[in-house]
Amino acid sequence: MSKSIFSYLNLSDRYERKARLLPAVLTLLLLAPPLIVLELTVSNWVGTLLGGGGVSAVMAVALSHLSSAFGNRYQQYLWPLWPHDSPTNIWLSPDNSFRSAQQKKIWYGAIHRLTGLNIEEAIKAGDHEELKAVINDAVTSIRNQLWSLDIAVRLQINNEDYGFARNLAGLRWVWVVFSTISATSCWVLFYMSRGELIWAIISSIFLIISIILGFFVLPEYVKQKALHYAESFFAAMIELDKS
Repeated sequence: MSKSIFSYLNLSDRYERKARLLPAVLTLLLLAPPLIVLELTVSNWVGTLLGGGGVSAVMAVALSHLSSAFGNRYQQYLWPLWPHDSPTNIWLSPDNSFRSAQQKKIWYGAIHRLTGLNIEEAIKAGDHEELKAVINDAVTSIRNQLWSLDIAVRLQINNEDYGFARNLAGLRWVWVVFSTISATSCWVLFYMSRGELIWAIISSIFLIISIILGFFVLPEYVKQKALHYAESFFAAMIELDKS
């Protein structure tokens, strides 16, 4: 029953579980210390949420989409012109020097054969907006062709990793709020003699880790995962062209 519910709600998909639901669940776990102090069973509600069924499945979907919404907002912060300034698109631009002209020529040829879109012709035409549109159409077309192919396994994994990192980083302010609530609650409960010192310390450590990860570690991590996705995208595209 729970499997069919998750399938219907699109949570049986590996990407949905790893990239969307997992960041939300990890964020909720920041509230665990005060719940443990109050002797509430954290493992039960987390297990129920992940297991699915009925209201829990609906909650899981809601958390999944909230996580994605925060992630998309963060993505827009990192790449304001998305998708035109994303690595997959920008590497195809003649104005970008991160990849060599020779490599781009190989990619242009593969794209022309696979999609019929001619990026070199668009470059010669000199219409910048048309060029951006052609590049984006090419990337979209190739992505659709690679969907679920065996040669794109690495691409799918990197897509999941990027989605997870992006959504996790997008929730960084929620981390700070939840970990602040958690630490404050644990210290109040400790001074009220209703909790142990260890949980107040642990919750405070969670707060510090949340700030460090959310604002100093994850931003670069997300960018790195985006580059890994772009690398695997073009590698899979060349394999598709060869086949």
